[in-house]
Amino acid sequence: MAYRHSVEKGNGFLKDMAYLQIIGIILVVVGHSFHEYPDGCGGKSLLLYGMMYSFRMPLFMFVSGFLMIYTTLQRGNPPSWRKFTLGKVKRLMVPFVVLSLVTFVPRSLLSFYADDPVELSLSSLADSLLYQDSLVIPYFWFLQSSFTLLVGLYLVFILFGSDGKNDKVLYVSLILFFLVLGVLGPGLSGLFSLDNTVKFGLYFVIGASYCRFRKYVDSIIPWTRLCFLLGSMLVWALLYFLLDDTLLMPLCSLSGIIMCVSLSKVMVSRGIRFLDHLVGANYIIFLLSWYFNVLTQQILHGFVELPWFVYTAMSLVSGIYVPWLFYRFMRTHPDNCITNLSKLLLGQSFKVHSHN
Repeated sequence: MAYRHSVEKGNGFLKDMAYLQIIGIILVVVGHSFHEYPDGCGGKSLLLYGMMYSFRMPLFMFVSGFLMIYTTLQRGNPPSWRKFTLGKVKRLMVPFVVLSLVTFVPRSLLSFYADDPVELSLSSLADSLLYQDSLVIPYFWFLQSSFTLLVGLYLVFILFGSDGKNDKVLYVSLILFFLVLGVLGPGLSGLFSLDNTVKFGLYFVIGASYCRFRKYVDSIIPWTRLCFLLGSMLVWALLYFLLDDTLLMPLCSLSGIIMCVSLSKVMVSRGIRFLDHLVGANYIIFLLSWYFNVLTQQILHGFVELPWFVYTAMSLVSGIYVPWLFYRFMRTHPDNCITNLSKLLLGQSFKVHSHN
């Protein structure tokens, strides 16, 4: 009851953000659960996969940008850049390094089951910590890109936007900056996921901008009207088919984000609470779901032949709910030695409402 009470009594707008985080992580796990789809490329040719992919990671970046502004610059006495950076090292880089090191040897030994074998060598280990295409857990590029954007843009906001007088100019300038980089960005180095940092930085800045000007934006957009939600879904679907593989694809991604924001606000306004039990667990699901996706698909398939949708169902359920059970254990046993060790190694990643 205490957990549900904390969700219900928390800031209403952050509840929207909490739902956005859960929607995003569910889409991530769903996208990683089609590996055994019989198309030869891990389900990536599925229309469902492509449509989810059009906005799921932009949505993550949007929420990260929003929360950076909300939890720091919009509160009194924002932390110094040094303190902020140390916090992000602890929250993002420590889990990245720890889980990469823990996973490196097992994945190397089980390369027979993997699409991309990992060589058991010191050079391969170094590459797995530095280069996007060599990561032990492929989607951990998000941790690298998030860290770069958070630390870099927080410094920019402190230096140029701390007085609040030139916010509009600053935010518009950053949006234009990432729009230009998005055009010039393809082919950039994969070192510390720089290419994805450039690719998704636009959505981070838009999320930050929405947080800064949300009172004005919310006053003119009827987020909670069902006609707006259905209309945004239709616009997103149409833009996906019209703009796919074009330079205008970010418009589709933004429409997908708008659709999700509207959905989350509709859920709050109508008291739809079926996601409440997952609030706060999004980051631990992100960190640990890969293990269960791989175990229930690639490794299991090496021992038993099942219909592809059975692997998908097991991957989806275990990828969400085994980490969730671990999270609930942390919440109900806060002084347990396992909890304390996990918080240390995973960057104290068991906080409600935040994954950035």
